Amino acid sequence: MTKALARAKLSAREAARRAGISEGRWRQIASGYQVVSAGVYAPVRGPAGTLARMASVAGVTPAQLRRAGRPDAARVLAAGPPQVADLMHEVLQRVRELDADQARELLATIAVQLGLRLAADSAAGREPGYDT
Repeated sequence: MTKALARAKLSAREAARRAGISEGRWRQIASGYQVVSAGVYAPVRGPAGTLARMASVAGVTPAQLRRAGRPDAARVLAAGPPQVADLMHEVLQRVRELDADQARELLATIAVQLGLRLAADSAAGREPGYDT
């Protein structure tokens, strides 16, 4: 993936933006690991749909994905743009992998993006509920 980005003259930041993921997540999937704590690394295997989007942005072909040992992502890439149901399934899968703190942070971010008020807002003296 890194070589493909160089050929495409794209930065990881721009490629990640085009693929709809964070730059950090792009780098984790591209490198195959994530830093858990100082000196501790965990393997990362990106979901097929995410890897297919990354490949599409970087100009990687389904054949190249198969040679890299990812026939699942090659099938997704070859099938064309993902369907809404596939995207929702992938999002739900990723959400289920979050711990409680990460889930709360995600919900708060979504609420802010949608202009919603959370129940915690009412405890701070703001209007209760999810009013917009």
